[in-house]
Amino acid sequence: MRNRRLPLTTLLPRLAALALFSGGHVWAQVSIDSLPPEILMYADAVYVNAKIVTLDEHAMTSDPGTIAEAMAVRDEIIIALGTDIEMLAMAGPETKIIDLKGKTVLPGIVESHVHPMSESERFAREQYNLRMTPEGYVLMMDIGVTPDATMARVARAVDLLLAHATPTPDEWLNIELLHAPALGFATPASVSTLMSAPKLSDVRITKADISEIVPNYPLVLSSATGIMDAPEKNIWFHVTVDPNGRPITEAVVALDGSFDQ
Repeated sequence: MRNRRLPLTTLLPRLAALALFSGGHVWAQVSIDSLPPEILMYADAVYVNAKIVTLDEHAMTSDPGTIAEAMAVRDEIIIALGTDIEMLAMAGPETKIIDLKGKTVLPGIVESHVHPMSESERFAREQYNLRMTPEGYVLMMDIGVTPDATMARVARAVDLLLAHATPTPDEWLNIELLHAPALGFATPASVSTLMSAPKLSDVRITKADISEIVPNYPLVLSSATGIMDAPEKNIWFHVTVDPNGRPITEAVVALDGSFDQ
């Protein structure tokens, strides 16, 4: 039979009495802070049979830190980590016991929107002293009605640039497609679905399509969130960097043929 645990309101007077008198002897008073959590209050939930990766090792290494078997949660706060037996000792009559069946848990990740690739790229640039702005040519242009119409516009834009400039092998071409609600592309995210999708078969503009248009230069086709930013739309800009790594942009040619240099 499982032992019934006394609630806090019942336990504290008895603990106080025990702290002062026992068998006619006076004891030192016990601090509540020194009492184990399971005596003071039950956990709302106990998660067992898991791999709780604490990430308490903060050095930039492959060591993830302490990995616990179970954890206890109260008021949406993790109050203890340990073995299944240790955490089950904190369970009361109404505590939920959740068997995670060996799954991995990363407690404490509360960021609701993050771009891991961007952060890893930023870290790599800082770690290896890489320039923050790539050099090359950038164009922010209007999207077409269909993928084929868009790629036809991209092809004409690249031909126009190459008629007015000769990129070096290290320079990038970056074309940022602007969303257009009137054409069914309400947001940049809706434009990005042209180039990426959960299923490869749903991608409507592929790497092969881009390579066919620009076979000899590295090119990025993005949804107006590319590796470089053009100051104005429908104008090719040449991007270089100053000694401090800040971008310098110079207009080369507009899609209507102006800015001819």
